[in-house]
Amino acid sequence: MVKFGERLKEARAAKHMSQQALADIIGKSLNTVGLYERGLRQPSLETLCLLADTLEVSVDYLLARTENKLSSSSPDTSNSDLETRISRIENTIGLE
Repeated sequence: MVKFGERLKEARAAKHMSQQALADIIGKSLNTVGLYERGLRQPSLETLCLLADTLEVSVDYLLARTENKLSSSSPDTSNSDLETRISRIENTIGLE
């Protein structure tokens, strides 16, 4: 059975992103991201949503509830959608 940590690592690798880069974006430590990927710690709901937005996958995909990386109701990503996601991430980690 695929677990959250495996999905997180796979989604991060698909974006060619290091653990440190992901940690910096979500405002967590490198150690915390490593713990998530090894299944030794679970993120809060807020962090889970931030991970999904950052990696451009659905929360259901990260939780291994579906094989579809994007939710079936998600439209193609537009520039305004990307700007909204970036703004939300910046607000969450205190850049704005």
